[in-house]
Amino acid sequence: MKLLLIFVVIIATTVATREDDIQKQFEKFKNDHGKTYQTKSEEFKRFQIFTENLKKIETHNKSGRSYKLGVTKFADLTAEEFKSQYLGGYKKLPSPKAASLKATNNTIQDLPESIDWRDKGVITDLKDQGACGSCWAFAATQQIESFAAIATGSLVELSTEQITACSPNPLQCGGSGGCGGSVQQLGYNYVQLFGQTTEAKYPYFSGTYGVTEDCEFDITRTAPEVGITGYNIISNDQDATLAHVANVGPLAVAVDASDWAFYWSGVFDGCSFSGNIGLNHAVQMVGYGTDPSEGDYWIVRNSWGYFWGEEGYIRLKRESTAQCGTDSTPMDGTACVGGPGNDEQTVCGQCGVLFDNSYPLGAYAIN
Repeated sequence: MKLLLIFVVIIATTVATREDDIQKQFEKFKNDHGKTYQTKSEEFKRFQIFTENLKKIETHNKSGRSYKLGVTKFADLTAEEFKSQYLGGYKKLPSPKAASLKATNNTIQDLPESIDWRDKGVITDLKDQGACGSCWAFAATQQIESFAAIATGSLVELSTEQITACSPNPLQCGGSGGCGGSVQQLGYNYVQLFGQTTEAKYPYFSGTYGVTEDCEFDITRTAPEVGITGYNIISNDQDATLAHVANVGPLAVAVDASDWAFYWSGVFDGCSFSGNIGLNHAVQMVGYGTDPSEGDYWIVRNSWGYFWGEEGYIRLKRESTAQCGTDSTPMDGTACVGGPGNDEQTVCGQCGVLFDNSYPLGAYAIN
């Protein structure tokens, strides 16, 4: 009887210690990410979700997978809340063009083993889109920043708000535009016509409340400083993608980020090629490399701030030969109103990273 009582006391003490540890982690999470809740019931609900997510993170990290999970700013959200609030800003156009860059011009064997455009001074500081589906505008802006820097030798931080608030989407191609989702190509089209001003002249506000601000671009007050002459697309061609990143510059890429919420470090291989690869997020590919233990990877820049992933970046597994899967839900934002759509699309690369890759042409400074 005494042994049973001692055992019960030990179990109770262990449970209490565990709950206390989780509570401390929750308090640290709230402080780190400035989280506040309106009511006690809401805080209790968020604590319960945090506890469940923490269990998932710990279980994964004991599994021996190539990447680690951690407590990010999304740790008090359910998977459904994360997807609805932070994904869906990228909306595919039907059937992107064939690859415009031919990999046969550069044999893959002749390419460098690794490249990172951050080392070349053409990548701006990390950005955070906030609670707005403007990833498409961030991807387009970051591309234009990089290609303008490559062309002119001067890296300037450009206005994501201008593309978010001002790029027209009259046919609602993939979304309503702004925080409601759109595509990088419409962002490029807008800048080709009107140019792009700087972040200092027209700062980003739409992410604060998740609502698209009114367009306040004024050529006399917020004069553009960078222009482009067009854009090109590479689709489902790993060799062409490698050649472009090695020899030309970064790429705006579309991905399925459904399982990225708690990514912390390592080479991510969590997207299955046998399941649906529903592209829902736009990011920037800035390089590639090889880890001695985890293998080949792509270097991808996200727009969820510095305190996510590897200081705002994720390394995606790069197969020796591209693997492909299926996006069986392309109509989730694919078609323009009254326009064509597709029942199914083949998407290649980890999380579909090779399917819709784009870059601006003819970037120049506007004097």
